[in-house]
Amino acid sequence: MESRSAATYFERICPLDIPGIPVDIPDEMLSAVMRPEFDALGPVEVFPGVASYLDRPYATVIGFRQLTMDLHIPRRPAAMPMPVVVYAHPGGFFTGIKQMGPWRFLLEAGVAVVSVQYRLSGEAVFPAAIHDVATAVRWVRTNADRYGLDAQRVVGFGSSAGAYLISAVALAGDDSDLVSSPGADSEVSCGLTAVVEHYGPTDFLKHDDDAHPDAIERMHGPDSTLARFFGFVPATRPEAVERGNLCRLAHQGAPPFLIAHGDQDRRVGIEQSRRLHRALTAVGVRADLVEIVGGDHGSAHFNAPALHHRTLAFLESVLALPLHR
Repeated sequence: MESRSAATYFERICPLDIPGIPVDIPDEMLSAVMRPEFDALGPVEVFPGVASYLDRPYATVIGFRQLTMDLHIPRRPAAMPMPVVVYAHPGGFFTGIKQMGPWRFLLEAGVAVVSVQYRLSGEAVFPAAIHDVATAVRWVRTNADRYGLDAQRVVGFGSSAGAYLISAVALAGDDSDLVSSPGADSEVSCGLTAVVEHYGPTDFLKHDDDAHPDAIERMHGPDSTLARFFGFVPATRPEAVERGNLCRLAHQGAPPFLIAHGDQDRRVGIEQSRRLHRALTAVGVRADLVEIVGGDHGSAHFNAPALHHRTLAFLESVLALPLHR
């Protein structure tokens, strides 16, 4: 990697122009506390035939920890520049790590995968995690040439909470405050070519109405997952919760979706995905819904060959190029 000054390095990993934070920090000051050389470390081989760049910083939000991603680059790409999938992990918005997720099959198909760490609900509330995922997409697009990625073929993929975050980025649009915090550099688009969405929530105010009869958790109590995510009990401020309603955000011109959900999901009822499917198709957006018989939340069905094949066929169609099968 090319050498760079500490100041240049700081600008790349801390792209937010925060009021009151000087942007002309002298290089000698940063050099005393920052070591850009660590960013020059080469890839490792975690998976056979794949170059993995681990813990690459993509943003530093003042007052929070540095946010990082893992880039997995197949040495036998499906095309050059190669298509890339940005993956957001599950975990109910309050837990989970970027190493999670059923995405390894994409590497074998010649598709690069970028697995993203985002702020959890114990660190920052809605819409901070959406900001983070959008920033990661912009980072990928900005740095695409450096890693041999196709900036015009950036697909979003997420599971559960991560599926919601990726879908929100795809549907909100570059000018929405859902995807850009005040002062953020949004000149680079966070738009996505397509979305693969596994069992994510879509309409929070209807979440309990759509719940499985044996639901593990009801979502509208003061200690619920959604109360932690929003920072308040959803029913007390329904208008604020509606800002994040994916069904309301569906619009003509949105990217195509592949939605997969189990009909026995005890955390996010399958009707949530059906709602999003109806909303997208109603405005003329391609939305393929795969209802998995017997599938529960995060069950093995979502990392099985049948869904892998369906996903690759979808990607070949929307990316207009053959993948390794």
